[in-house]
Amino acid sequence: MQTRLRWFGSLPMLVLLGCSGNIPPNERQTARDEIDATSGQIVSKLSDEYSEIPTLVNNAYGYAAISMSGVKVPVVGGGTGIGAIYNNRDGSVTYIDVDRYDVGAGLALGNNEALLIFDDKQSLESYRAGVWRFSIGADVSFGESSTHVSSTIVGDDDVPIYLITTSGASAIGSVRVVSSSVNYDLTETGVGDIGIANRDLNTDAPAKGAKKWDRALPFYAQQVIDRGYSLPKPYGISIIYTDTFQYMDITDLNVGINGSQKYPIEFVSFDNNSNNTQSPQLKLDAWLFPFMNVFGAVGKISGTADIGIKFSGNDLIDQMEANCSLPPLQRPKVCLLRDAEAEFVAPAQLEGNNYTLGTVLATGWNDYFVTLPISFTYADMRKNDAEGLILNVSPRVGKVIPTVGSQSVAVYAGATYLDSTLTLTGTYTFNGVGIDYKVKQSNTDKWAGLVGANYNFNRDWSLMMEYGWKSDRKRQFVSALNRRF
Repeated sequence: MQTRLRWFGSLPMLVLLGCSGNIPPNERQTARDEIDATSGQIVSKLSDEYSEIPTLVNNAYGYAAISMSGVKVPVVGGGTGIGAIYNNRDGSVTYIDVDRYDVGAGLALGNNEALLIFDDKQSLESYRAGVWRFSIGADVSFGESSTHVSSTIVGDDDVPIYLITTSGASAIGSVRVVSSSVNYDLTETGVGDIGIANRDLNTDAPAKGAKKWDRALPFYAQQVIDRGYSLPKPYGISIIYTDTFQYMDITDLNVGINGSQKYPIEFVSFDNNSNNTQSPQLKLDAWLFPFMNVFGAVGKISGTADIGIKFSGNDLIDQMEANCSLPPLQRPKVCLLRDAEAEFVAPAQLEGNNYTLGTVLATGWNDYFVTLPISFTYADMRKNDAEGLILNVSPRVGKVIPTVGSQSVAVYAGATYLDSTLTLTGTYTFNGVGIDYKVKQSNTDKWAGLVGANYNFNRDWSLMMEYGWKSDRKRQFVSALNRRF
């Protein structure tokens, strides 16, 4: 027995219903073949009941076939599925994932298949783009049924929908949220499995236009894909944590007393000056060109800096031209340092913000890769009226090693050049005298070795950890969680 299945307001969204998951590379062609076969079966089933379907499919700009399943309990429910959009004009196929979420009264359990006919490019691209949609819907079905409905969504043309309920029963009234996205495991767009441009030298470059890049960035992506490269998703957001310890050199000491003008004086810097800083950061990045990523980051910086200095009190008295022959009550306070050798370690508390701009130059072949990150950071520490610039250049080479399914780990080694110069201002009390100081602090060792690993959970998520060091004088730990889209 056949029963009419009626949908109110939500039919044009049925093409968006589907499932998502990560498909291992060696299973992708099989999955494509299965979806294409199912699409053919959907068209064939509906053609038996609606004789106009073969003509509509052949003459249309394109069409979509979706297979999905769902369950609904009295309050919440949903459906998942996967399907394909076929462009009759250029022969391209876009495989899509779909997720549906229902909130409302009703019970449902079953499988649905749908055929969507696109009469023009605009309607096809609207569904191909992948969107979130909302609707208030109601449907009733029992057993196996089919129906044909034409409906309109604001901003879209009328799109014929053919629906088959192949099993189960439902009686639902609900608010429905539907999301869809291109399945980049199955769709030939040139999106790769790793985080940089990569070319498989053992595989011939695809025919021109065989893979169609569907993003605004990076520029010239299509030309690079036509040469056999795969590219990462273009945009990223990262949460980064950095912990750095390094020995520092102290230069350009200026000293004053109780807020007076500061004077440059001769001094000796201790050998064990150091600083230790921690910095959580939020980074946004984009691949501007296929081999060039640009990024910006903002973060907090905190830590300590030990400033060990030694100078002659007489030198400071001479610089300030203080008259220490006056009566004791009239003498400048700096005279308390006469014949004294001021020697102290001033522990400075660093706290403030840092702002970073940078680029990454990168390329890969056969899962080997070379990268060159370059960044400039401005650090502004409020507590110490400190500020400075940090230049970081980190050439590295590595290899991507597949693990499970589409997951992989990229291991690498290289070197890091870090040039950090901070201007620190503070006050230290010595022998009852408040010594105002201003110094420049630069890291002693610019270069250090580094090793690291980046675990790719899929094309969207990855976790990176990196360690750089030079004996016991310098060490840096960096970790980052990245989301690409």
